[in-house]
Amino acid sequence: MNLNLLPNEILLTFFDYLNGNDLLNTFYGLNARINALLYKQYRCYYFKFSVLSKRNFDLIYQQRIPLIADHILALRLSDSVPTPGQISLFFSYIPSLRQFTHLRSLSFTYLRSKEILLNVAIELPHLVQLTHLKFNACSIPDYDETDVELLTNNIWNLPNLTRCYFDIRKGSGQLFIIPSKISSSLKYLYINTEKLNWNLINRLFQYTPYLKYFHGDVDCWKNGDDYTKSSFSSLTNLKISIFASHPSKIISFLRNTPNLHHLNLDIAIVGSNFIDGYQWEDLIRSYLPKLRTFHLSMTDLRFIRSMTKAETDELMNSFRSSFWINEHQWFVRCIGDRYYIRFETVSKAFRYAADTLPSVFKSTDSQDNIERLYTSMRSISDDTLFDRSISSKICFPKLYSLSVKCPINDQYWSMVSNLHQVSSLSLHLSTDLSQSELQNFLNRMPHLHTLTIRQNASLPLPMSLFNCTFPSSIHYLNLENCSHYFNEEDCFILSHSSLTSQCKQLDILVKNRESIIILVNNMPNLCTLRARFTDEIIFESRPSRIRNNVDDEIILCKDEDIQWLVTHLPSTCAISRHPFCVNHLRIWVK
Repeated sequence: MNLNLLPNEILLTFFDYLNGNDLLNTFYGLNARINALLYKQYRCYYFKFSVLSKRNFDLIYQQRIPLIADHILALRLSDSVPTPGQISLFFSYIPSLRQFTHLRSLSFTYLRSKEILLNVAIELPHLVQLTHLKFNACSIPDYDETDVELLTNNIWNLPNLTRCYFDIRKGSGQLFIIPSKISSSLKYLYINTEKLNWNLINRLFQYTPYLKYFHGDVDCWKNGDDYTKSSFSSLTNLKISIFASHPSKIISFLRNTPNLHHLNLDIAIVGSNFIDGYQWEDLIRSYLPKLRTFHLSMTDLRFIRSMTKAETDELMNSFRSSFWINEHQWFVRCIGDRYYIRFETVSKAFRYAADTLPSVFKSTDSQDNIERLYTSMRSISDDTLFDRSISSKICFPKLYSLSVKCPINDQYWSMVSNLHQVSSLSLHLSTDLSQSELQNFLNRMPHLHTLTIRQNASLPLPMSLFNCTFPSSIHYLNLENCSHYFNEEDCFILSHSSLTSQCKQLDILVKNRESIIILVNNMPNLCTLRARFTDEIIFESRPSRIRNNVDDEIILCKDEDIQWLVTHLPSTCAISRHPFCVNHLRIWVK
């Protein structure tokens, strides 16, 4: 197809289906007409940088973004493993967000810098078109209460903001303060702080009067269980985790949400009783007439006290009335192990998320059984699971994540016959492992994406394992837990093995900085490298420090190793310490 034959309207509509990164990389430079469309007429750019290479990130932000800043609708920035230091680099290229005058969606993942977060808080009032704001898995140890208050008030003051995802931590402390501004627009709110109690929830809802969806945590263990009744008639969807609250407070709160359509509760009790099926039935019939979906999980955290069989049966029988079985078909399952016991609703799409086999299993669904439970398991992280005696009827046909201790016993193959879907493997090595056994195991996993190798520190790493033929699908390799520090010779062997031929992310322990150079120079597809020089893991709160000399900028990282790497690695590499662990180096290669 000749693009020049298509009218501008069709091309502009087609552009809407592409991420801004792909759009510019694919079409810019084809001809003058396409360039004019991209820079002058197209005004709906969405940029997701969590999957962007270092080279393209530099190109877009140094040469493209300044020309189309007022055409950008969405920015997603991430300091995750594939893109270490990306957020700091972004603000080194573009210090201010104010030029993004039409920005509607802004997202930060793994933000670690107090200075950057404070800068964002200050500039939020200028982003008046913003409708979506997300802080995901962010951690700011040195953030103070005044800064948090500024951030939350400026968020609640945004005139068009409808969705806010607030997941910012301050070590073990609280990093959310109830705003003093009333939001005129917020309808969807996610808050993950684990420090809200019922009265704080009340205040939060009072300052968010149009809230329809709320996802958050209530922790009454340290923050009190007092509750002042209020009505929350705007809420239609509630997903909430509750820790150490008395059942009467939970019921009292839910009685004031009369328009709920969807309710998802995860309740952890300590020192009190479960809410039984009769109480839930009365609550829903009397106070939640519009409820359509109900997902419930109740866990007893008093692992030193196990329920008797009679107590378990009594609670399960309270969920067997016509209300549960016939009217709604909300079936309840009881699952217990040596630590906890849990009661939860089971939907048709139910998937057993735990990775250990239960010792207690009961269900109000006559079609439900423990074989179905095992069939639904997608992950097993207990590498000693198959050392125990297990019924021959048990099988795990749908695993995608697996932890295995070698050597593998015969029982394993009878229960896990199909590894075709496995994409993540944690391999715990031993001295008894033969290369042929490992090769046979690997041959069963053609779609393996992530491989973690573990080994006890007392054992030498069998370098012969790198002689195996590994699936070319492996893109992420984690060797940090194999308790072996790779010297230059080891790194040469590793970088020339099939294991790293397609590897894009590598976590590794190294003897010296020369080992890093060998890895970067000999792994053609490597995008991100995380290396640690010592067993000593020291956590230190400090700003993220990055050295990227594309523009011959001043070296901020005075550490000798980082300076040496800056000199010996390609100038496009971004080198930084992990924000909290000073013995970890992160290199965004390309």
